[in-house]
Amino acid sequence: MILGTTERQRIRTVFIDRAESYPLSEVARLTGIPPARLRREVRSGDRDAEKVNGRWRFTWRQLVFVALERWTLTRIQDALGADASHALPPLLSLRSVTVRLPEYIVRALELVATDDGMTVDDCLYGELIDFAGAMSDRLARRVPGYRRAYLFPAQE
Repeated sequence: MILGTTERQRIRTVFIDRAESYPLSEVARLTGIPPARLRREVRSGDRDAEKVNGRWRFTWRQLVFVALERWTLTRIQDALGADASHALPPLLSLRSVTVRLPEYIVRALELVATDDGMTVDDCLYGELIDFAGAMSDRLARRVPGYRRAYLFPAQE
């Protein structure tokens, strides 16, 4: 792995060039999160990692949890390109839909997205995660792969 890699290369490294575990310094380099912040989050229990020989190590799944907080699914899929279909569960693929919503909801989404420095798509995705979780038991029985996509990168 080369220092100074682009975001696209770092995302591809996380999702395609998987390793069993990563030292905290590598998780910091790949995600762009300062090592001191990662150490603080691990010590406080806000982030999962394991101490091995006195140093924090992250499993691939733990690294992906960090990555999913750092990058939007859109950025990840854009970086992975055609490899997204091999690196991610099928139901995590993005699909455009058209919806009709009341103007006040659209304006609320636009303002919140702008305030938080994100797109309306990513803002709405964040809001719909709770819905997806609440429907998980109901939909998992009817939609193959639903639970796998919802829980990714955890295993069912």
